[in-house]
Amino acid sequence: MQIAAAELRHHHFSFVRAVLEGISLRKAWTLYLAFEGGPDDERHFQHRFDRLTRQIHLAAEQRGLGVEAGRALSPNGRGTAAPPCLSALPSLDEWIAQQCEALGLDVDFQSQAEWLAEYEAEHGLDQPSAPMPATTLSCSEETQAARLQLESLNRLAGELARPPALTDSLTAWLSPGLAAQLQRTEVDGRALPLLTLGDLIDFINLRQHRWWTRVPRLGRVRAERLVGWLAPLAAEMGRPLHDEALKPFALRALRRGSERGLLAPASVRHYGLVPLDRLAVPEGLDGRTGLFRNTTPNVLGVHTDLEAIHAWLQGHAASPRTHASYSRIAERFYLWCVWVRRKPMSSLTEPDFQAYRAFLAAPPADWVQRAKVDRHSSEWRPLKRPLSLSSQKLNFSVISAMLTALVEAGYLSANGARGVLPSMKLPHFRIDIARSFSDEQWQWLMRCWSELYAAVGPAAEDGGTPRLLPDAVHPDQAFARAASLRRTRLVLEIGATTGLRLIELVTTRRGALFQQEVDGQAFWFLRIAGKGSRNREALLHDDIKALLDQHHADMKAAETAFDARNPRVRTLWAPEAAPSPGGSATVHAGPDADDGLPLVGALRKAPPRWKLDARGLPVLDRTEPQNADRFGSLDPTALHQALKRFFHRCADLAEENGVALDTAALRHASTHWLRHFFANSAAADNVSPAALMNAMGHASLQTTSVYLNTERKLLVQELNKMKRR
Repeated sequence: MQIAAAELRHHHFSFVRAVLEGISLRKAWTLYLAFEGGPDDERHFQHRFDRLTRQIHLAAEQRGLGVEAGRALSPNGRGTAAPPCLSALPSLDEWIAQQCEALGLDVDFQSQAEWLAEYEAEHGLDQPSAPMPATTLSCSEETQAARLQLESLNRLAGELARPPALTDSLTAWLSPGLAAQLQRTEVDGRALPLLTLGDLIDFINLRQHRWWTRVPRLGRVRAERLVGWLAPLAAEMGRPLHDEALKPFALRALRRGSERGLLAPASVRHYGLVPLDRLAVPEGLDGRTGLFRNTTPNVLGVHTDLEAIHAWLQGHAASPRTHASYSRIAERFYLWCVWVRRKPMSSLTEPDFQAYRAFLAAPPADWVQRAKVDRHSSEWRPLKRPLSLSSQKLNFSVISAMLTALVEAGYLSANGARGVLPSMKLPHFRIDIARSFSDEQWQWLMRCWSELYAAVGPAAEDGGTPRLLPDAVHPDQAFARAASLRRTRLVLEIGATTGLRLIELVTTRRGALFQQEVDGQAFWFLRIAGKGSRNREALLHDDIKALLDQHHADMKAAETAFDARNPRVRTLWAPEAAPSPGGSATVHAGPDADDGLPLVGALRKAPPRWKLDARGLPVLDRTEPQNADRFGSLDPTALHQALKRFFHRCADLAEENGVALDTAALRHASTHWLRHFFANSAAADNVSPAALMNAMGHASLQTTSVYLNTERKLLVQELNKMKRR
């Protein structure tokens, strides 16, 4: 008994407290001790309760708290029943559940302390304690005595209960509902129940700040409260929560940026698995004495392999997306040279490149980054997964092009990667034009949109679809939903009639819109700067022009349009030229600031950003404009996801209504399907290949011919001449 008394935990006191509050033995056992195991029998529950009360008495006497234990438990040390008045009261959890059901609230509507204060006020438990007379107690006095008894038990728990341990069950520390939610945790479709405090700490550290998204119906607020309670306990138990689990990515990046600003650039460089801008290369690996290094001067004016890589990448700076892709490929390649192969890049032979190909197909675990981290984090890694055959070939194409350029510049005398590419035989890449909508699917999309839009609000006076603006009649939520659906219809119509790419939808500005007469009739056109800086014009029908005007009116109503106070502009736009996707420049508002509005823009202001105040502390900046740029540009990923949600909703409606459609294909649809749908529709309507090539912005007619199906048509036409034998 002395040994057992030293092992008392908080869940043991919770079990005794529940019984003293009038909760049945079975329910108290289920809530607090069932995880320990044992027979499902009332006699076992009673025996466990009696044993715990004796252990509490013994532990209290050893600590000189025998009087406190006498007040906490019944005179005989067993406490087998609660006072009559306390038994008549509902438990705190039962009372909270009754209040939530009666008022239609959620348990998280307010904190546990606020619920407890209301509970005590309603049942008269918030009155100051007074000495109990020796005479027979009234019901209110019995209630007060029960309150004093529970207070004594709580003080004993604080003095006698052992601190938490990593092996403690979550049910011993958390509410039954929260513990059950954590037991339903899933990762990549597989169940990963969290049962102990150690499990929870490890899971939070692995999944970092947004770990709660893997727990069904947990939510950010409850997760933050749970982490706030768990963090000091985890530190005491010797397994603290990581900084990545306690702070969001933006806050960590902001803090690291402020810390780096205090350091000299040379002091943060070291030899390791780090980005190239922080890499310190040992003298024997820097390439000055490489095997294929030319001793004569080179036109780049560089002396080391790393300088040569930076010089080659600088030649692609005019195309930011290409520069970013090539930088990733060159970075991981050079890190492999000096960190894994331990050779200068200028000394690599063809067997080395064969080894690098095998490395990309099966990289070691310490080269793979599983979660999103800042490039300057110690957990940054060059790869996110093993590369497929097509990605391997792309990597070697870029590496071979880089080494060929260095040979031509006089820095190297040979390119060891040239012999590897011919052996990487892959099927010829062909555009998958089947990723498109059928006529039946398109009609269903239009029907679903009409039904969803009609459900937002009342119809217009002319009987058409509703046109909601934020006013006293229509709440902001209805307007936001209607404006979002109008933007969806605009994207669908533009994609199906012009074939614009996703990046072109969000970077093309209203200033690129102009009207021109053709054969005596006025038409609207768009100037588009497409892939490879190929400019083209797209025809915009009058009804789509009306949708565009309505969308821009929605942006102004939502206050996401032009903001003269915001000097930041992420994408290039100028009145005299079409926009360039991915570029950057400073834009000054002309006489008509509407010209800078994006073709498809944001309808909701971005959340406030983190910044450092005068004391260097991170705070949320709620004063500065928070649009992506001063004209309300929308991130391409946000538009892509919004359209994906619409396609998923249409697939769900088709299944609910028993419509015979390929719903699996609808769920895989994306913005690029609209481009294929436009090309397939144009080819089916016998649009000339030359006109289709110009409309799609293709570099050659060979690419456009994929949509014409000339080979398949010829195959069917000629083989149908055969007689069946």
